[in-house]
Amino acid sequence: MKLILIGFMGSGKTTVSQLLGQQLNEQVLDLDREIERQSHQTIPQIFAQSGEQGFRQLEHDVLKQSMDFEGILATGGGTPLREDNLQLLRHAGVPVILLAASPEETHRRLQQQNNRPLGNKLDVDGIRQLQHERQPFYDRCADLRIVTDHLTPTEIAQQIVKYLQK
Repeated sequence: MKLILIGFMGSGKTTVSQLLGQQLNEQVLDLDREIERQSHQTIPQIFAQSGEQGFRQLEHDVLKQSMDFEGILATGGGTPLREDNLQLLRHAGVPVILLAASPEETHRRLQQQNNRPLGNKLDVDGIRQLQHERQPFYDRCADLRIVTDHLTPTEIAQQIVKYLQK
């Protein structure tokens, strides 16, 4: 694996991973899309059928399978919440980059999407609270934190490439 992107939903992991894949000529694996591919269900369908706990177990199984992937891994927003996932990320031997956005910016981005079982029902205060709860998990495995509020995906990708070149 070349690098791993983590962060709250709507932080830009999928978009930035695609740009990095093009710039670095690396394959990209989006964990949520891989979960959907393997389960033959959308994330909302998995949540509706199996609940968050069922989704998190499936997420763990797919993450574990993906650790030998050669390229860029974009995780789901809640991937680091399980201790076993956090340890997989910490010991992957590649940079783990946290993309972060303010609660207000996250809310704005999530309003443009309707496929977020957890995020679509949250207001700004709910997002702030959930980000606050998740931050310690992100911090435990991140090598670099980039605040994405006022950056374009291209600018974020450029910062990551600079970091990788050091």
